[in-house]
Amino acid sequence: MSLETEIRKELTNRGAAFVHFVDVSHLPEKQNKGLNTAILFGLPLSPEFIREVAQTEDYVEQLVRSNRQDEDEFSLKEIIAGRKADDLSDFLVSENCLAYSQSDKNLESNGCYDFKNHSTLLPHKTIAVLAGIGWIGKNNLLITNELGSAISMCTVLTNAPLPIPTISEVHSKCGNCTICRDVCPTGALTGKSWSKNTVRDEIVDVYKCTTCLKCLVHCPRTQSYMQKSLSL
Repeated sequence: MSLETEIRKELTNRGAAFVHFVDVSHLPEKQNKGLNTAILFGLPLSPEFIREVAQTEDYVEQLVRSNRQDEDEFSLKEIIAGRKADDLSDFLVSENCLAYSQSDKNLESNGCYDFKNHSTLLPHKTIAVLAGIGWIGKNNLLITNELGSAISMCTVLTNAPLPIPTISEVHSKCGNCTICRDVCPTGALTGKSWSKNTVRDEIVDVYKCTTCLKCLVHCPRTQSYMQKSLSL
């Protein structure tokens, strides 16, 4: 079994909706750690979770009041994705490759998360755009045709010999839609469409964002994924 096949099989068997090998060799070394390839994978959020959050006006507040934050599917999937990335990194090292997990745990322990500005040097969604699987929405989240923003992603940087497909440049498909901006309770979103030259602060004021998830679940693409999945 090839290394590519083994990686795809392992991540898919552990719940990944997609696995992509992405060329990051053109990025500055401070971003790619001197490694030429990123392995990107994503875990889908369940349609039942999307429906629950969309139908609950104060979903996050209710979790906090009842001290049930550890039951939140979004948080749990983020943790699981990070653990899978750590495991994949360890596996690649065992195969005599260099690897760097971009899990929250590893980024924080290596001082690669900027708590003041709520940012990392190489976000997973940036790699996803380079993979051609979606665009940055007006909600400042990755949006794909299939899942909308209902994804928890993680990445591993590596020098492993993996096939890199040719990717077409992606563009925003948000059009005139401003639903995410309109449902944002704090006014954190500006409604600006993303392009490859757009910086984050033109789209969102991260200091106003409370991670209420409304912009994620009410995105029409996310709603389409939910409705299609629940009708099966």
